Amino acid sequence: MSTSKRRAISLRKLTEVWRRYSEFKRGQVAPSTYIRDYEKITRRITRLRKEAPYIENAIEIRDWLVKHYSAEVARRTLVQFNACCKWGYESEMLQKNPFEGIQKHIKLARPSETAWAAFTTEERDAIIQEFESNHPYYAPWVKFLFWTGCRPEEAAALRWEHIAMNFSEVLFICAAPSDMKEVQGTKNRKSTRFPCNPRLQSLLKELKPSPCDHSSLVFQARTGGRFNYTNFQTRYWRPIIKEMVKRGALSFYLSQYHCRHTWITEALNHLSVADVSYLARVSTAVLYQHYAGRSRSITIPEF
Repeated sequence: MSTSKRRAISLRKLTEVWRRYSEFKRGQVAPSTYIRDYEKITRRITRLRKEAPYIENAIEIRDWLVKHYSAEVARRTLVQFNACCKWGYESEMLQKNPFEGIQKHIKLARPSETAWAAFTTEERDAIIQEFESNHPYYAPWVKFLFWTGCRPEEAAALRWEHIAMNFSEVLFICAAPSDMKEVQGTKNRKSTRFPCNPRLQSLLKELKPSPCDHSSLVFQARTGGRFNYTNFQTRYWRPIIKEMVKRGALSFYLSQYHCRHTWITEALNHLSVADVSYLARVSTAVLYQHYAGRSRSITIPEF
């Protein structure tokens, strides 16, 4: 079979297979993942059909995506088309998968060093002190992110029913993305019974109201309701951290999500990779690739 025939697929057929594949996957992925990832692909297909209705094969689709989107977006889209058409082939909707291996054609730039960067423990403590002194309402939120390494959406979903009565454990089982109304499972649907050390226990004891409605949120907005960590990032975290960098208290600006990187990096100095993988709800492969090699301080002697 010639390459042109092996890679042939009409936009109409791609649209149909993608629609059915998306519906098939909808109940298997988090709602936020469906909206952020699957609906974006749908919009790209719609744009493709509008701007390039003449396209008739996967190679032309690849070239059009590279021309109109970044290399990373184009690659991610082709990965989804490959998965979609593989499913279509196995579901007897297609006679072949025209996108097989095609995403490998796109070479990506190396990720930024700040993508997996972390604060030092001294910087972490300085940030906590800054919030305690000038914005005490948000200090518990910052401490909790730094001391558990949880994702912001996981902290935002946390209720007192997820905290052991004796404060010995925190159950990370759900997430509340800031752009979603409904609470959903954690990323990758992993859950953790996170042991609390005395420092974390003390924080939770101070936070817990008396009497306590155990269905109420641990972290709430000043006006009540769910804590909006995106708003916090914009109005408090970013200006405060940038000001600390400006006056020399911190070396670099990093987002609040890097509280997680900071915890993981330091945890690898004290715990096994397997334990950190479980506690952080991330695969050991990711830990080895992005964290384990950077978790020790490097001291260069004079020579």
